[in-house]
Amino acid sequence: MRLVRHAFLGALRAYRRLFLIVAPIYAAIILLSHTPVLPWIAARMEPAMAAFALPGGAALVLVLGFAINIYAGLAACAGLALSPGHATTLALILGFTHNLLVEGALLFKLSRRAWLWLSLRIAAGLIAGVVFGPIFAKAWPGATAIAGAETVQHSLAHDLFIKGGTSLLQLFLILFPIVFLLEILQGLGALAKLRRPLRPLLKFLGFEEGASEALIAGLFFGLVYGAGVILDRVQEEGLSEDQVGRLCLTLVLCHAIVEDTLLFAPVHAVLWPVVVVRIAVAVAALLAFRLFAPRPVPRASVPAP
Repeated sequence: MRLVRHAFLGALRAYRRLFLIVAPIYAAIILLSHTPVLPWIAARMEPAMAAFALPGGAALVLVLGFAINIYAGLAACAGLALSPGHATTLALILGFTHNLLVEGALLFKLSRRAWLWLSLRIAAGLIAGVVFGPIFAKAWPGATAIAGAETVQHSLAHDLFIKGGTSLLQLFLILFPIVFLLEILQGLGALAKLRRPLRPLLKFLGFEEGASEALIAGLFFGLVYGAGVILDRVQEEGLSEDQVGRLCLTLVLCHAIVEDTLLFAPVHAVLWPVVVVRIAVAVAALLAFRLFAPRPVPRASVPAP
């Protein structure tokens, strides 16, 4: 019973930390969506879509994906004439660069080098789009209109309180069980057993064992849904700046790898190239980090009395 109570309170604390970060950013984004700013940005970006071999209308998909999240970007696909190659390119770019404002705020909580990780994330998405966009467009042509209902315009109050509140509730319903379960597993000693098979791979990539829970949470649940677990484990494990840097580097390039990819199945994206490219880029970046980053200073051992 004591373990359950401890896990319950730990999950509440994790959500509280995340709520204080995410809620103001969600409010700012919703306010911005009720101004002409986003359509203006999309209009200015339209000529640049040729670099990704995308139709001009894809500019709004990217703008909404960058500023809000993948769901907003997917909603903007309705009515566009997208080929499977176009959809695959959008999935790849947004896999790297979605939800930059909210997830950027979380990075600033994690690392003093957040600007570096954000810049790397944006660069990876844009370079991947330029390199693979024309390849995907030729490999999977045949544009068809993506079905979808017309966008329903709601009032600012509705979006701010109903839509924003629903998003925060969904965040709670996903985050709370994750943290609660992790606390229970940790209390029972199960996590130590689950981490053992990953030790060789984590060690090869330069991770300490204490970083494994945060890494797994981010890889499978994303930076937003996994953030409560990530922030919690970074503090509790006392991870070094080197380890936090490796976590940020990996997760900005390859987080929520299952969910973010599967979301593009309804718009006919070819999913396997997206997964392969994101994992390959993350592994290559980690190996480069291992080669060129300065070696962390070993923690001083405390002599026994």
